Amino acid sequence: MIKPVLSKIPYYLRPVNHEKLPKYLIYSKRNINMYDMTQRKTVSVDIHRMADTENGILAGEMITRPVKNLKWDEVYPDEKKCNALKIEYLKVEEQRNGYGSEFLKFAENESKTQGCDGRIFLVASRIYDPRHPCHIFYRKQGYTSTDNYINYILDKCIKNGSKLEPEYADNLIMYKPLKIKQPRQEKPGLFAKLKDLLKRFI
Repeated sequence: MIKPVLSKIPYYLRPVNHEKLPKYLIYSKRNINMYDMTQRKTVSVDIHRMADTENGILAGEMITRPVKNLKWDEVYPDEKKCNALKIEYLKVEEQRNGYGSEFLKFAENESKTQGCDGRIFLVASRIYDPRHPCHIFYRKQGYTSTDNYINYILDKCIKNGSKLEPEYADNLIMYKPLKIKQPRQEKPGLFAKLKDLLKRFI
């Protein structure tokens, strides 16, 4: 078999070493007008779609929008007023393939770029999947609500591997608590070390 000499092949016909695509590829459409029935007004949202490059399928869709000067007591109750990214809609084609968790990771970065400092909230509902409500999934991903009893029920379901009863699967506002940075501990200086050393002999 004769191997072709690349230098003699025109550049536009030479093979190209493409870098491998990531498994999850998310692309976005920005500033799309959508009517919000709860606020009864048109709001601007971003639509994010995910492609699974290994399986060659459209994996799901997420709709987000930043909410400025949020004052809800059910979202970040320790803060009187804040900006937070709201996940209006999240739907994946196949569950337990990592699509939902990848969308939530993407939402964290989106929250930071939209000036919300990593704050995210949503309304967990059983409308789209009554048999498998999404509350437990969001709880596993670190989301919480201000209703401690519901949090206890969700944690119990996760621990026992049981399903969430319909009476607890109503619309529930959940948010992702911010990670609190631990204060940096300064190493003791030379004077502090000498002081401690003198205490041992006195």
